[in-house]
Amino acid sequence: MTRDNDISVTVSNYLLTIIGFFANLTVIIVFINCKIYRRSFTYLLVLQQSFLDMIACCLYLYYFNYPAPNGNIAIYCKFTTLFFFFLSASTLNLVFISIERYIAVVHPLKYWIRGKHKQSLLPQLCIPLVAAFLVTFQYVFILVEDPAVPGKCTFYYKNEGFQILSGAILLLANAVIPICTMTFCYFRVHITLKKQTKIRAELTMQAHTNHGSDESAVEINISPSQTHQKDKAHDAQRNFIITMSINTLVYTICISPLILLYVVYTICECFDFIDHASRDIALLIAVSNMAINPFVYAYKLKDFKEGFAKTFCRQH
Repeated sequence: MTRDNDISVTVSNYLLTIIGFFANLTVIIVFINCKIYRRSFTYLLVLQQSFLDMIACCLYLYYFNYPAPNGNIAIYCKFTTLFFFFLSASTLNLVFISIERYIAVVHPLKYWIRGKHKQSLLPQLCIPLVAAFLVTFQYVFILVEDPAVPGKCTFYYKNEGFQILSGAILLLANAVIPICTMTFCYFRVHITLKKQTKIRAELTMQAHTNHGSDESAVEINISPSQTHQKDKAHDAQRNFIITMSINTLVYTICISPLILLYVVYTICECFDFIDHASRDIALLIAVSNMAINPFVYAYKLKDFKEGFAKTFCRQH
């Protein structure tokens, strides 16, 4: 990598980290100030998403833009696992949100029964974290000090089988399974909401027909307030699903280069993954996903936009 390219990457890293940190911090402030996270377990997961993304941005800046401190480099390399942990936890938290919405919309009875036991909801926040720990714990063993270049970290595998297994786990846990799961969940939710809209339209038309018919023995009495409340809840549900679907698309685009690059490296080991220019670019694209999510909320998520205006804009 040339000096000009090196400076460009460094500047991009700092800029991305600053934007990601303050964008996610803004989401956290809005959600806490307006108590949005109390409205549903889903919003509590979105708040957790912002915390994970903000921490990952900070760790990215520290581990990949500052030289290793003098002392025990081996321990420093092991602690680099923290970045991969938060990166993976962010991914799995997005997956958990999609599954949670899938159950709520496609299987509402199961969701209602689960919601009756509110004491069990809070521990569920730990599910993405535990899963991320299981996926990334391998880095504690394979991240070591480079014997050829003292003071730098590298990946070391005891054998070729473990090397290929590491790439396969990363590919499945952070790309194939998350993307397929989120795509399936949001597609089924979209179809279900579409059917619900059609049924509600037919019921409304039937209600108007019955009210206008003198021969009808039974009238369907739906108050305007009830209709408005149901429409509002349905629109909010649809708005959130669209928002998270956009996040899924952004994630797929951003994470794919890094995952594919690492898989190729574990298969052939035909380049230095740590120092290769393509790794820096792929990592930059992957981390940019964490900075983009808050802007997706600002663009599409109605509750966040209202909360942002309430928090930062003057009320006349």
